[in-house]
Amino acid sequence: MHNQTDNKTQVTAQIDDVSNDVKVTLSLEAFRKLNRSQELTYFLGCDLRKREIDGLTPFYLPHILSYVDEDLSFVLAELKEKGMCGNF
Repeated sequence: MHNQTDNKTQVTAQIDDVSNDVKVTLSLEAFRKLNRSQELTYFLGCDLRKREIDGLTPFYLPHILSYVDEDLSFVLAELKEKGMCGNF
C-alpha cells in the first residue's frame, strides 16, 4: 500500500564446495522487510503498553499495520516462489 519498492535484488545461491549442494536463501530485500516488520511491531507494542488509548490511536494504527502486512506478504510470496514454504 504505502511502501512499494522498485529495488530488485537477485536471489543469492551459495554453492557448497564439499557436497555441491545449492542453498537458496532469501533476498536482501526480503531480509530487510522482515527486520523492519520485527522492529516496528516491537516498538508499536512498547508504545501501546505505555499509551492511553485515545482518539489518536485509531488514526496511526491502520497505517502502521499496512506496512507490516505489505512486508510480510512480500516475504511470504518469495518463500512460496522459491519452494521454501511448501504447499499450504
